[in-house]
Amino acid sequence: MSTAILSRLEILEHDMADLKADVQELRREMNERFDRVNERFDRMNERFDQMYHQMVVQTRWLIGALTVIGTVISVLLAIAQFAR
Repeated sequence: MSTAILSRLEILEHDMADLKADVQELRREMNERFDRVNERFDRMNERFDQMYHQMVVQTRWLIGALTVIGTVISVLLAIAQFAR
């Protein structure tokens, strides 16, 4: 009876070792995939940062252009007032 129990325990131990190896392999594969996903998110974050920077630059140019156009119109209106 005890030899049967020991042989069953050895089978269970072998199965657990296989399961442990499978879990370690799964963990390694998942870590590799998570690393790739993190790299993709990092690249996307860099793109968003570049887009944000371009939006800020374009907004500054727009405000500057509107200011210059407004100033030119005001000067022309002032000249027209004095020319009457």
